[in-house]
Amino acid sequence: METIFQSVTQYPDRHDANGVLMRLVDGLGYRFYWATEGLSETDYSFSPGPDSPSIGRVVAHIWGLTNWIRLNFLGPAGVNHRPPEGAAQREQALTMLADIRAHVAALDGGALFALTIDGHPFWHVINGPLSDALTHVGQIASFRRLNRNPVPKHNVFLCHE
Repeated sequence: METIFQSVTQYPDRHDANGVLMRLVDGLGYRFYWATEGLSETDYSFSPGPDSPSIGRVVAHIWGLTNWIRLNFLGPAGVNHRPPEGAAQREQALTMLADIRAHVAALDGGALFALTIDGHPFWHVINGPLSDALTHVGQIASFRRLNRNPVPKHNVFLCHE
């Protein structure tokens, strides 16, 4: 059975701002899935140096960014409690990304632009937490290489294994 974001070969059925945002969330979910696939407890605790966060702390930060978007988009229905560090945070972050995508898919174009994040216009979602999360996914991939457990092979262009 395919896991959320293991593959994102289905395109959004919309050719509007909602479809573009949906695909951006797909890309983040896919890259996060593969950057964190097969991490061991040793990997989660790995840090490349004393001034760098561990992989687990970076995953926790991505969880926080994802939760922030979900909470702002879904309101009280978007409240999540942070699970213990590690794989549980990874799984919940992937689920929250799927929830965000489904919410955007259900909106009409005008409603999308009414969404805010901490009172800021929708555009801040893209240049803020979504872009930040993508940056941190790359950080996880780099840290994994340093820990001699590189990201499993997958195709980031076609978005499948």
